[in-house]
Amino acid sequence: MKKFFLFCSFIALCACTHVKSTYYVIDVPFTENMQTELKQGKGPIFAILPIGIPSYLARPQLILRESNAEIHIAEKHRWGENLDKAIGRVLANSLTDKLDSINGVVVPSRLGLHPDYSIQLEISRFEGNINASLEMVAFWTLQKNNKKILQGNFYRKVQTGIGYSDLVTAYGTILSLLADDIAQAIMQYNFK
Repeated sequence: MKKFFLFCSFIALCACTHVKSTYYVIDVPFTENMQTELKQGKGPIFAILPIGIPSYLARPQLILRESNAEIHIAEKHRWGENLDKAIGRVLANSLTDKLDSINGVVVPSRLGLHPDYSIQLEISRFEGNINASLEMVAFWTLQKNNKKILQGNFYRKVQTGIGYSDLVTAYGTILSLLADDIAQAIMQYNFK
């Protein structure tokens, strides 16, 4: 009887402490020019290669930067998709929007895709904290036939709001700024 009571107490305690996780997806601020269909054959096609991120960010939980050396893993606040895939998706959508004047289309790299150009992105830092700031440090390269054409360094720090949703919105804001930098460099390149 005593074991049964302890077992029931344990189950009740576990049920009381279970808190549901919240899932987030990154998106960029919507613009009227957002492209919704592939314009194949009308302009250059850019493929975003698999994105390099630090291993401590490659997890389902959101990572908060507590100090220069300390991070916090937010167990109940999780990404709705792999962070590297989310970055590729959002960057592709934002770049396609920004390259509208040259009818450029940007897509995540897939087997069987034969793009005109590829974009490689290595991120060394992409985290922050609530009611503070979010930082991104990255290096990108534009290639054609595995030959480097353009490259750039990127650093931005943006303010975050008071909750996790505001923090995730800041991720989208920084990715939009990264897309601006890459698009400006691409637009200055002669595609003929």
